[in-house]
Amino acid sequence: MRFAAWYLSGGASSLLLMFDNPQDPAIGVLGDHPRIECVPCTPEFWAMLGMTPDTNFPKRQNAALTWAYHRTDEPWFLNVDADEFLYIEGRSIATLLAAQPRAIEAVRVLTAEVVRPVAPMEQLQFRLPMPRDAARRVYGESAALFGPRRRGLIGHPQGKSATRTGLSDARARQHWVERSDGTPVAERLVGAAQRGFLLHMIGYDFEAWRRKLEWRSVSRGFTTPMTRRIEAAMSSGAPEAPLRALYDAMHKLDEAALARLDEVGARLELALDLDAPRRALFDSAKG
Repeated sequence: MRFAAWYLSGGASSLLLMFDNPQDPAIGVLGDHPRIECVPCTPEFWAMLGMTPDTNFPKRQNAALTWAYHRTDEPWFLNVDADEFLYIEGRSIATLLAAQPRAIEAVRVLTAEVVRPVAPMEQLQFRLPMPRDAARRVYGESAALFGPRRRGLIGHPQGKSATRTGLSDARARQHWVERSDGTPVAERLVGAAQRGFLLHMIGYDFEAWRRKLEWRSVSRGFTTPMTRRIEAAMSSGAPEAPLRALYDAMHKLDEAALARLDEVGARLELALDLDAPRRALFDSAKG
């Protein structure tokens, strides 16, 4: 509900929500909204795409996204996960896209990954992608778990792209849409200078992080060193304590670590209430 309300209040004309678990109870909560369509990804759905529920997840996801891209009659297509919130300071998503010249086929927003301060703070804290040497300065020996390609983040640094629809030879990928021969579309980057970010809440809550751990580990959600640490904890016979310690080391930052983020220019602070759109849209509807 938080995710759906965020995008509807941000100017999305409609939402197509795809549920890998076709029995997800959220379908019953959101399916009746006039601007939301829920698609349970049943075995029949995957068979329509020439796959089964056991097909490699990234392959299934890309096929489903390509199906959704060519199915929509909206002018723009944006694929985001339920823990990703597109944020453009002072502008709505709709305003940003409407302002693009016709030659621009896609608009990319890079990732800002949430972190949890050890001491509570009024503003939400995020880390931005950073060079490898900067990541070493911030994380020290733990930098190896982040890996060289994640640019100091646990999740993806690439962000996501909103793409014009109607490109007949397009195929969707997890982070962008490309042409069928693999060549990119004409893309504009909205970067930190324009205060545009994909807020990734991957480590916002330990319980949510813990529930998704096994799935992320087998779907290339983590770097190899991080996956090995998770596997070692899982096979220890008492995994909860080492998993909590790993979460704290990767996602919780004390004042000194936040200061190091500042020093390398990779700290973002935002005064946001992510639940405000949900309260306005859904709680008022209940009343």
